[in-house]
Parts: sequence; structure tokens; C-alpha cells
Amino acid sequence: MKNKTIFLMALAFVAMLLCYACENNSPANNTEPPVTDTLPTNNPQPPVTDTPPTNNDTISLDSLLASHVDTLTLAVANTSTAAMNVYSFLQKIAGNKTLSGTMANVNWNINEAEWVHHHTGKYPALNGFDYIHIYASWAISTYNNTGVIEDWWNNKGLVTICWHWNVPVAQGSSDYAFYTKKGDHSSDGTTFDISKAVQDGTYENGIVKADLNKVATHLLALQQKNIPVLWRPLHEAAGGWFWWGAKGAEPLKALWRLMFETFEAKGLNNLIWVWTAEPGDNAWYPGDEYVDIVGRDIYNKTATSAMLSEYNTLRNRFPNKLTILSECGNVAKIADQWNAGAKWLWFMPWYHYDRTKATSGSDFNSTGHQHANVAWWSDAFSSDAVLSRDEMPNLK
Repeated sequence: MKNKTIFLMALAFVAMLLCYACENNSPANNTEPPVTDTLPTNNPQPPVTDTPPTNNDTISLDSLLASHVDTLTLAVANTSTAAMNVYSFLQKIAGNKTLSGTMANVNWNINEAEWVHHHTGKYPALNGFDYIHIYASWAISTYNNTGVIEDWWNNKGLVTICWHWNVPVAQGSSDYAFYTKKGDHSSDGTTFDISKAVQDGTYENGIVKADLNKVATHLLALQQKNIPVLWRPLHEAAGGWFWWGAKGAEPLKALWRLMFETFEAKGLNNLIWVWTAEPGDNAWYPGDEYVDIVGRDIYNKTATSAMLSEYNTLRNRFPNKLTILSECGNVAKIADQWNAGAKWLWFMPWYHYDRTKATSGSDFNSTGHQHANVAWWSDAFSSDAVLSRDEMPNLK
């Protein structure tokens, strides 16, 4: 009996020890964080949820193209089929892919795109052009030649056009400028008054209407070729350095509406309208009914955090609009921006005049660049999120 009692006492003691060990190894005291839908901030692993965390680099373009988007409405009435195809495509890839882009050297070419291809083996998905010389008689033949844009579009590249709108520096002058006559351009800028440009019957209004008719004619030529245009006029207005932003928000909005209505009256339906925002320019925004896409022009911000801040600010201001890096130069690597959450729909470094004024020679062969060198471009194309022209679908 004595031995049996001792045995039972020992057995109870062992059970007590086991119970104590279990209690002190319960989840409440475990040094590993629990698996929850919300990840503790110091946990390096993704949370376990019903749906896997978003990894944009793993979503295939084919899957995005097959996805459904809600009924789309653009600012332009009776939008052309090709323009609607482009806009639908942009809606589908937004937040999952980004389009690479280059800007023409000055006006009407793909020299920068050729430079990128020369050094990386890839063409960007988008190329920018500029009606900067539309005022000049010698440039008419340049803009009448739509071949460069036709070739780009036929090779599945997208087309964006801006307008550095040159006007006479003074009434009756044969010199033209788009910068306001102040600061660095106090000697060669223009005094052209936008507030008078939107008043019928003024000298300035006559200049503006004549120029709008010229541009409309050239845009119609592209429409006749079934080429849609990502149209980005009157950019950086609130900066005040261009004449169209020199007199405040109201004249700028009136000019935007005048342009929009003039083009509508001409029957232009191949345009997707792009507004280029500046910090704190809420009062300048033309309105959702006149704008399809919103962008920012950003230079000399190499910190990823700074670019993310720019992106988030724009997204918060315009939550219902597609968001682009409409111009850039000397900014953080696109892959770093993307991974941090700055998911621009497209990006477009500005041109380096000396590097690409010719498409051969020692300058063209150099890997350096004022705004985005070859190393920057190679890093961009290494990201699965970045689309080059060869990856683009046929959007005709």
C-alpha cells in the first residue's frame, strides 16, 4: 500500500509539471507573433489571409487584359474606338503595370526612344511629342508628316502630345516665347496676357483661336489615321513660369474650356485629356468633366520616400483619376518607387538635347543622360511591372 501511495504521488507531481509547461508555452506567452489577418509591424513575413497579399509583379498582362472594367466615360463625347481601347487598357493595368515612356527631342521624333533601344534592346511603350513650333511656317511640313507617329502606333506604341505654346513676346513682334517675362526669362519671355486671351475680340484672343485651329487641324489628321492621343496641354500652369499660368487660376480654366470646346466643335474624338498638377493648385483644376488623367512633372527627387509622397498626394487629391508621372528627371529608380507603393500608370523622363539630337555618333553612344541614364533604364526594364513596347497589345 505504501509503495502504491508513493507511486500515485509521483504520478500527480509529473502531471502538475506537464500542466505548468503547457501553460507557459501557450500562444499568449510565445515570442513568435500569432498568425492573424493583420500583420504586426515588426514581422518580416506577410500575413496569412483568405486571399494572398497583392504581388503586382506576378500578375500577368494577359490576366489584366481579360479582366472586366466598369462602363467607361471619357471627357470627349462619342469617343473613338481606338481612344476607348487605350483608356480601357490603362484602366485594366492601373496599379499592376506601368508604361515606360520617352519624350521626343524637342518636338517630332522618337530619338530618345531610339537611344533607349540602342542601349537596352527595348523600346519604351509610349512616346511624347510636342507642338512647340506650331506657330512657325517652317515647321508646318514637320507636323504634316504624320509618318513617325503612324509607325509608332502601328508598332503598338502609345502616343502622348504636349504643347509648349509659343506666342509673340509682344504685340506685333516676330519673336516668340512660352515662358513668362520674369526671372530667368526677363529678357526673352513674353508679356502675352492670358486674361485677355479668353476675351472675345482682343488681340490675344485672335492669336489663341488661330493657334487652336492649327493644332486641331493636325490632331484631326491623326484622328483620320485612327490614332488616339493622350493630350496634355497647358501643363504646370500653377507654377506661373508659362504665360498660361501667369494670371491665376480663373483665366487658365477659361482657356482650358475654350480649347476643349473648340476641339469638340471640330469633331475631335480621339483625345484623352491629361491635366498636369502642381502642388496646392486645387483652384486651378479644370474639372472632372474636362479631364481623364492627372499627372505630375517631377525633377531632382532621388529619394524613394519623396516620390512616394508625391504619388500619394496626387492619389489622395484625385482618387477617381488615373495617375501618371508625366515628366521626370533625376528621380528615384522606378522599381524602388513601385515597390514602395508609387504605382504610376506611366513614367516619362525628359529628353537630353545633346545626347539624342542625332541618332548616331559618340554622343548617342554614350550611356550618360541628363535625366535618366542607361543604368536607370536597365533597372526599370528589369521590373516585371514595367511594360516595354514589345509587350503591348494591339489596341486599334
